Amino acid sequence: MQLNDTPRLAPGCRLHPTESVLLIPEGALNLRGPAREILQQLDGKRTVEDVVQELLKQYAGAPADDIRKDVVDLLERMQGHGVVRA
Repeated sequence: MQLNDTPRLAPGCRLHPTESVLLIPEGALNLRGPAREILQQLDGKRTVEDVVQELLKQYAGAPADDIRKDVVDLLERMQGHGVVRA
């Protein structure tokens, strides 16, 4: 996953309206940490870097490189599960 990619959730995947769960056609994935905040920003218009910049606003003082790495790692894992597309 590159910083200029514009990821989105795969068809049939959606966030639970109130819980930290990603609903997928085969079941559900429990989300931890800021995963929900990251995934809810995936609209196919925002780039990975846009998501990183939004998180930097929310977590002022957090190292930008760490957030960037965490976002890319999460999106690559989700892409591996077939629930995120770039």
